Amino acid sequence: MTPLGMLARLLRDLGALLTLGHPLLEALGRVRLRARGHEARLLQVLEEHVRGGDSLARALQGCPVPQTLKRAVQAGEEAGDLPRALQQTADLLESTEWRHLGVRSALAYPRFVVVTGLVLGLVLALVLPTLFGGLAHLDQELPLATRLGIGLGQWLSSPMVLVLLVAGMLGIDALLAGRWGLDSWRLRLPVLGAWLRRQETVTCLEWLDHLLTRGLPLDEALRISAGAASSPAFAGELECLAGEVAQGSTLAEATALRVFPGTAAWLVTQAESREFPPGVLTRMARTLQREVDLTANRGLALVEPLALLAVGGLLGALVLAWFLPLYQLIGAMG
Repeated sequence: MTPLGMLARLLRDLGALLTLGHPLLEALGRVRLRARGHEARLLQVLEEHVRGGDSLARALQGCPVPQTLKRAVQAGEEAGDLPRALQQTADLLESTEWRHLGVRSALAYPRFVVVTGLVLGLVLALVLPTLFGGLAHLDQELPLATRLGIGLGQWLSSPMVLVLLVAGMLGIDALLAGRWGLDSWRLRLPVLGAWLRRQETVTCLEWLDHLLTRGLPLDEALRISAGAASSPAFAGELECLAGEVAQGSTLAEATALRVFPGTAAWLVTQAESREFPPGVLTRMARTLQREVDLTANRGLALVEPLALLAVGGLLGALVLAWFLPLYQLIGAMG
């Protein structure tokens, strides 16, 4: 699939040339002269199709670009407002890409912390048996912290525990990243799932507003907006909602409306009752985006101190457990 940022740049340049009065074929040629690599090959294919008599929307059908882009361009051509449609679609593609990158960067630090914690568990599994092995043979009653350290070392030295630690590390990382078909489970996580669902809702509302303003029916707009989602599970739920709407159900009556968070779902039904005034869904999306950004900043601000406290507490307990019996032994010798 062609990167969204590259497509946004192409559409913006093409829309600017069309606004200046250049014919479509000439505008494609001018943009292609500045392009390189995959970008230039895509423009060459579009130019050949347009030279053969195809419209831009028809030329895009066989290209590796999102369905949302294809349908938005087609709607702009049908409305006779292609330059403006290209500019608006470019803005949507850019905001969608930035949101996808924001999700990845926000999840990168928690994934790093989780994986680091599990790697620390593997290191302890190798170090603790050696560290506490000699203390277990001392002829004195060991402190509770030391006995716990010895027991933990013996437990971690089991091959099965090592296998479970490695599997846990890979599984948690895959869950947070949404790989291996775990995306639907990721959306069910208590805090992270709600945050991801709100991010996807913002993208959906922006595309819905654009497509509905172009005159597309609600069910088709929902189905096309599903293609802009980075979460396959969210896209599938949106497809189910589009199916209910296509069968005659309103959004307020649809059981699949739970794809949106509670407040967003209620606001969407209110917009539907007023026949979706232009721009209202975009304003909802911007309000929801501010809440999402605030939640992400608060969550990331808590992750680092909690991780430092956990690591510091564990290392402090191990140091204390190792030195206490030595202190007792020195005292007994004195």
